[in-house]
Amino acid sequence: MFYMIEFDQKPGIERKQVAEAYQRFANHFAKLLPQFKLVGFFSRDLYMGHRPQYLALWEFSAYADLDAWNNLWTTDEEGRRLAQELSELAQDWNAKVLAKLL
Repeated sequence: MFYMIEFDQKPGIERKQVAEAYQRFANHFAKLLPQFKLVGFFSRDLYMGHRPQYLALWEFSAYADLDAWNNLWTTDEEGRRLAQELSELAQDWNAKVLAKLL
């Protein structure tokens, strides 16, 4: 299973700022929830089509892993702080859980 997050950066924000903030966020959660593996964090280079600018793809094995994430979220102040830091750089969030078909 995959968790896909798409978003754009806010005006005036540089790619480097977003990449560094996402790296801090990903490193934090990778330590606490090793069942989630960051497949990659991507940014469009060729502007074919329109949004989103960024895509993060996480792999996990079961829906129960999402419960573990939600349970951690309620007590993890550092994780919420890192998410807020990222939110201040990004806009137009969209997230999906995907199942691999082929």
